Amino acid sequence: MVALQVRALAAAGFDVLQIDLFGCGDSSGDFADANWADWLADGQLALDWLRENSRGRLWLWGVRCGALLASDIARRQGSETSLLFWQPVLSGANVVRDFLRLGVAGELMSGQGKEKLSDMRSRLAAGRTIEVAGYGLSAAMADQLSSVSLACGSDGRSKSVFWLDIGSATQLSPPPAAKAALEQLQAAGTAVRYRAMPGAPFWQTSEIELVPALIGETVALMTGSENA
Repeated sequence: MVALQVRALAAAGFDVLQIDLFGCGDSSGDFADANWADWLADGQLALDWLRENSRGRLWLWGVRCGALLASDIARRQGSETSLLFWQPVLSGANVVRDFLRLGVAGELMSGQGKEKLSDMRSRLAAGRTIEVAGYGLSAAMADQLSSVSLACGSDGRSKSVFWLDIGSATQLSPPPAAKAALEQLQAAGTAVRYRAMPGAPFWQTSEIELVPALIGETVALMTGSENA
């Protein structure tokens, strides 16, 4: 989905830079050695490169936890930066919680252990790294993530936020928690546009799932903002 969106935006005339964060994808390092500061530095490096190589309006685009990173980077800028969110996670604490739950579920399915959520939290609190589905989550990353939320970007540094959610065919308005976050951004003077559309949660399925409507809506929003 991300690769398809990158191509669609490029075809619409945007300069797009897609990166792998430290410890992810084809990037150097191991996930267990990554921390939030590393990812902030990677995002800043990408933003600096775009400023040097493109004259267009600058946007930071984040999917799920990436929206938290984009929001945090925007907060640290000396100038306004616009944001594009795909199904954003509202807080890093939620990311850590879901990661730990996945670990507990994996242990139960394998029949190799009965570690509880509290046990995993205790290991992180003791400064240890836990492994889930082949990925190591360090205590430092868990701690840093837990302090981040979309509210980090609600200080007027974000000129615009385009927020797109995937859900059921009947979901037209944001759920309560997302609505509160949107209102917080608006209260800080950020122009917010929200869209919800039906589709499969492609970020968590084992098979490749496509949501063409999301790609089309993103292009429509972005090109509309350029013409505004």
